[in-house]
Amino acid sequence: MPVLDRLDPELDAVVRNTPVIDLSDLPKARGALLEVFRKFAAAPPDPTVERADHFAPGHGDNPKARFRAFRPRNSIAPLPALIWVQGGGYVLTSPDLDDPWCERIARDVGCAVFSVDWRRAPEHQFPAAIEDCYAVAKWVYENASQLGVNSHQLIIGGASSGGGATAALALLIRDRAEFKVAHQLLIYPMLDDANTTPSSLRVTDPQLWNRTSNQIAWKAYVGNEAGTDTVSPYAAPARAKDLAGLAPATILTAELDLFVDENLIYAQRLLAAGVPMELHVYPAAHHGFDRHAPDAAVSRRLYADRDDALRRAFMRASIN
Repeated sequence: MPVLDRLDPELDAVVRNTPVIDLSDLPKARGALLEVFRKFAAAPPDPTVERADHFAPGHGDNPKARFRAFRPRNSIAPLPALIWVQGGGYVLTSPDLDDPWCERIARDVGCAVFSVDWRRAPEHQFPAAIEDCYAVAKWVYENASQLGVNSHQLIIGGASSGGGATAALALLIRDRAEFKVAHQLLIYPMLDDANTTPSSLRVTDPQLWNRTSNQIAWKAYVGNEAGTDTVSPYAAPARAKDLAGLAPATILTAELDLFVDENLIYAQRLLAAGVPMELHVYPAAHHGFDRHAPDAAVSRRLYADRDDALRRAFMRASIN
């Protein structure tokens, strides 16, 4: 049975009317994604949330990394903070596509959100995106007072490839040992370039993020090394041999997501490594379901779980 036929009715009604995003024509796919997000996230800026653009010095020889800051208007500093990494298979998206979600988190959780404008593949292959994320996280940590945030209440998070980059960022932060973060929020993260799990073989529906799209995206990001043993764990965190000492994690994924198996495997490995971890799997839902149908009941559950996880992690960080 096609995965599409197993979707929650609220999701099915939306997905069947969503344009197919074909990564074999990347310029066209980027335009199609813009139209999809403008359709589902079209809203004027939230007047209760302030926003401003900043640049962080690049790490090593990398260029400056741009990011957008969101904070509740008239909030009292210092605020807890979330470094947010947008998704898009490392090849799609644009700086403003996640603005509505960042505004919502800033408003509803009462925190600052810093959304990273990472460099896209294939124009900029690994490690460009992860180095951009690292540069922003480090700069926010080191300039917390200037930004009006608490460096001890710093969380990293992202969705899809942004979730994968967040997991990779947690590894990089642990290994470089220049600063620490309190938590990692991984929303249906893109973790494994191997594409050998049952769910990665099962999802082929063109309307969904599917096996073909995933293979194209990984090759764009890591080149011809995709699927080989030479891929870095900072590109594909599933490759990491040791997960001990990572920041506590929350993983939110979906039953019918291409990534569900690699997400479950990673969750088990985190637990086995002694990393505090919470896992949610949303039934009859597909990859990116909360973006396609933000008002669906299952999407509202994800938002509630996401915000609750952030609040609890910020609270724990404030007393540690």
